[in-house]
Amino acid sequence: MKRLVLLIVAIALLVGVGGFYYANVDKNYFELQKFYDFPVPNSATLESENQNAKNYIWEPSTGTDVPLTYQLMIKKSGWKQVEIDGHSVIYKKGDEFIQLVLAPDYIGILKE
Repeated sequence: MKRLVLLIVAIALLVGVGGFYYANVDKNYFELQKFYDFPVPNSATLESENQNAKNYIWEPSTGTDVPLTYQLMIKKSGWKQVEIDGHSVIYKKGDEFIQLVLAPDYIGILKE
């Protein structure tokens, strides 16, 4: 009986912490207005840009996959992953597409 109570408390705690994080994750990101409101980490530093691309220095990027916290924010913003091609992930929202290019300490956001 004591184990069941501990298990219920542990599950409730995990759900509570997860819910709190999900509700507050967007405080760590801003939306690119001209890039269909695609989220960008606040900690990313703009390196270069042109009309269809913005390139950022972002230390959490490993270059192999999108970090879980960033994936959650992208999904929360309504974007759906439609394709992975090497170090590039394509997202879709409505009729709009964004390509997220990953490299160590770098992310590139491209309009398609």
